[in-house]
Amino acid sequence: MRARLPVAVVGGGDGDEDARGDVQEQPAPLVGPAHAARAALAQDDTLRQAKASLIEQGDKAERKLNWLLHGRLADAIRDRALLPIRFVTVLGPLPPEHKTQERMDLATQVLAYRVTYGITDQVVALDLP
Repeated sequence: MRARLPVAVVGGGDGDEDARGDVQEQPAPLVGPAHAARAALAQDDTLRQAKASLIEQGDKAERKLNWLLHGRLADAIRDRALLPIRFVTVLGPLPPEHKTQERMDLATQVLAYRVTYGITDQVVALDLP
């Protein structure tokens, strides 16, 4: 037999409804954090709306950087250039026969991370904290 926790309905009026339309109940200790999370999400929505133009500029810059890096990497592979050791240790010496696009996308993300965060280590692909 399961122990029952005290519950309190969280949300406006009759509580929150899940995908089935049933009211979700939250354990009483979660009521405060749930309200704080909702307030933080509302503040985030407000800031995203206010900064929508800057966010779009950043997204556009990211897409352009990824496109340029992807092209440069594809050129290096096409020319059979020796890739840095950091790629070999993380991604392997050769692209797999299948899932080549996934590997290219991953390699592009690694390059973008390195450029964005100024990673210069010649052996370690990502300098994670």
